[in-house]
Amino acid sequence: MSLKHLTKDLTSYDLLKTFAVIFMLVDHVGYYFFDGNDWLRVAGRMCVPVWFFLIGYARTRDLGPKLWIGAAILVAASSVVGLGVFPVNILGTMIIIRLVIDPVMKRALMGPQAIWQISVMMILLSFPTSYMFEYGTLAVIMAMFGWLVRNQHEIPHGERLTQQYFFFSLATFVIIQTMFFGFEQNEIPVLGGGILLVMCMLMFFRPLTLAGTGEGIKGVLLAPVRFMGRYTLEIYVAHLLLFKALGAMIDPERFSLFDWKLVPEGMLEMAVSGVN
Repeated sequence: MSLKHLTKDLTSYDLLKTFAVIFMLVDHVGYYFFDGNDWLRVAGRMCVPVWFFLIGYARTRDLGPKLWIGAAILVAASSVVGLGVFPVNILGTMIIIRLVIDPVMKRALMGPQAIWQISVMMILLSFPTSYMFEYGTLAVIMAMFGWLVRNQHEIPHGERLTQQYFFFSLATFVIIQTMFFGFEQNEIPVLGGGILLVMCMLMFFRPLTLAGTGEGIKGVLLAPVRFMGRYTLEIYVAHLLLFKALGAMIDPERFSLFDWKLVPEGMLEMAVSGVN
């Protein structure tokens, strides 16, 4: 049963997901309403590792109908406002990762070099796959990091491997996102420093319940945190539907209603150049 039904007290999951939701909203405000403002997109990168880390970190691989329905609704909404079908939204990426992460990790732990061979393959596939589903195989790398953090004490040399993968996934994420978005030189240190802090937070993440935070005045004051932490899927779908509708109203040239296409304008050119 979900934590949202088990306790009124805040959990470490609530705090981490609230952090991710806030930076996600900043990112999408930048994309939909301040096109060309790279600083908002830089800030938005802070949420990305969290979502995929949590999939790898989780003990379950839930593929409930809400996830599929949410992904389908957003694919349809993107098509309606001329953003195309591909890349499939992050909910589709999450579905893929939940299907593949355990088999990938089983093979990655078959030998001392296996995890690095698989990870290099994920890097090589990251750009072509990112035009099929959001973040492509870079998302798998971040989920692999989450899996290692959760299981590091249950595998041989797990702590050392997790430390090594911390630096590998950090560098990989910053480099690939810099290339994909074409961030400027003054933006790269901010991106790198921010992602370093996020990765440190993830490295030391543990499931905790903060006793006494669900009752009385604390419960009332912290209700927004509890809401954002426990209804991330609903928030994701609802705010994107709103943003797409507003985008079509404010900037009809960019978000053109019923201009059906498989990929958004410029996507093929980006695929060739490797930058956004």
